[in-house]
Amino acid sequence: MAKHLPQLKSSLPSIQEGLNKRQITALSNELVETVLEEGNAIQVAEAMAAMEEFVQRVRKDERFVDFLRDELLKHNGRMLTASGAKIEVCEAGVSYDYSQDPGWSSVDAQLKELTQQKKAIEETLRKLAPGRMAVDPETGEVLEGPTKKSKSTYRITLAKS
Repeated sequence: MAKHLPQLKSSLPSIQEGLNKRQITALSNELVETVLEEGNAIQVAEAMAAMEEFVQRVRKDERFVDFLRDELLKHNGRMLTASGAKIEVCEAGVSYDYSQDPGWSSVDAQLKELTQQKKAIEETLRKLAPGRMAVDPETGEVLEGPTKKSKSTYRITLAKS
């Protein structure tokens, strides 16, 4: 028997009007409470993953971005929506090339070498069980296996077809 997604009994405005952060917080809290009462956590998690994928694809679509930028430029590069959201043109992904500076290049080379050394040490230590001690035969240094930290959560992989 198929379970349907929970229906919220919220007095929030429709999405057509937009939502502010306080309303989003209230709506998300209401959804969690409904899931805790009624179940359907798996269906809700899958629906949220699908919505995230959808939103990411639309936001990254150059046609959408170009069209939105054109619309914003008609309004001096910024607009305020009915729900209070500010949408504005901005420059993102700005980067600088410092490689022509000898001081920067020297420090960068040192950092790369140290990063490689650090990764080699981490790889050696990962081979040891947590808390287990060993002696490096080349240096005589006592090594101890690192403690492993993780957070238990979930992962959703949407079907391609």
